[in-house]
Amino acid sequence: MESIMNSVAGYFKSSESPQLCGRNTDTFCFRSIRDRHPVTITKIIDRTFKMGCSNPDLEKDTKSVAAKLSRLKNRLQTDKELELLEGEGADMEIWNHAIKQLKPNSNTWFSAPWLFIECYMYRAIHQAFQATTSLTYPDYDTFREEKCKGLEDSLNNMSKIAALLINQTSDKPPDKLLADFIKLSLWGNRADLSILKYFDLEISDVTDAAEKDGDEMILCNHLDKVVRYLLGLQGGQVGIILDNSGYELFGDMCLAEVVLRATKVSSVTLHMKSLPWFGSDVTDYDLSFLLDSLKGSQDAALAELGNMWESRFKNRQFIKTDHMYWTSPYGFCEMKSVSPDLYSELGNYEFLFFKGDLNYRKLVNDRSWPYDTRFGVALEGFNPTKLCALRTIKSDSIVECDATRIEKILEDENKDKPFCGAYALISSNIA
Repeated sequence: MESIMNSVAGYFKSSESPQLCGRNTDTFCFRSIRDRHPVTITKIIDRTFKMGCSNPDLEKDTKSVAAKLSRLKNRLQTDKELELLEGEGADMEIWNHAIKQLKPNSNTWFSAPWLFIECYMYRAIHQAFQATTSLTYPDYDTFREEKCKGLEDSLNNMSKIAALLINQTSDKPPDKLLADFIKLSLWGNRADLSILKYFDLEISDVTDAAEKDGDEMILCNHLDKVVRYLLGLQGGQVGIILDNSGYELFGDMCLAEVVLRATKVSSVTLHMKSLPWFGSDVTDYDLSFLLDSLKGSQDAALAELGNMWESRFKNRQFIKTDHMYWTSPYGFCEMKSVSPDLYSELGNYEFLFFKGDLNYRKLVNDRSWPYDTRFGVALEGFNPTKLCALRTIKSDSIVECDATRIEKILEDENKDKPFCGAYALISSNIA
């Protein structure tokens, strides 16, 4: 614990590129804090209040949650200082020490680093439910209903992919197979419930993105060298640090399946979140729900995949795990000092895929890097093994891209459209 606490003071690493925050009103970051985050909290309050109205046994707990989240929302909208978290939790001391280390002029909702306050918001939401007697995780997850519906809405598209994976993969060369399913996993990252709702998109709008958009929408594309590296492996493990549940998780598991089929890798480990996070991130329940939905499907291809993947978990070709660092406020450049156990564990993998926008932001410490900054430089020393970020762009931090093209996109399009997942990055530290 002492080593962790000593490292927290270095949360703001010295850099010419500051971390994003809500001070600049002409950024997606500012508009997210001002508009999206209060809406997220309001929806949870409404959902919780309605639950209490329909079930008198839950009324006391739902009123408690609604009151705490109403206060949280008010403090956000009035740019108050971040308060210490109250209650129990293995990460509570680390969180509260990190809050205390925020500088006096950078400790409010719009002045603290966006990465920090967004993680803080979801951790505070979780704590409001954990303080009750009947609405605690894992039995209750306020995002669960939406996540389950998101999966159900995706079943038709998943069925088509399952049929391709089962019936046609043997006809493709390994490099083409890997490339196709890496891009499927990449574009599946558009299926983020918070972003879909903000931009009024449907699951059906994103499921065929890999075919529609093509490589011209991938602004940093290290796909070829990632495929070559994977095909050159002589064994070992690959890890996938997951992002969203539902359709994206299905695509990630298809990628895991293809990695086992196309390479000499012996196992793939799926890294989940240990608590409900950012609306639709994968928890153990979400993974189990996906497998159960596949196994119980009337669609033959989906059922076959579900049974096959259950066997892979039993044989430890697929492995699942979680760690509280994934739900901490830290960028990954802090992992070696804050969580040396996880950093060491990641070093045991031959290769890592980091999925989604939040993982990308943590990889580059959510800084306003110049767009042409090399990805390896932006990692700020985070180098446990070779890795690749698969991310559709939903926030401001972008590196190793053509600066002129990025600026033209931001100039020509609606101010927030570039952040709806329309563009993507495949970024790797492979030389």
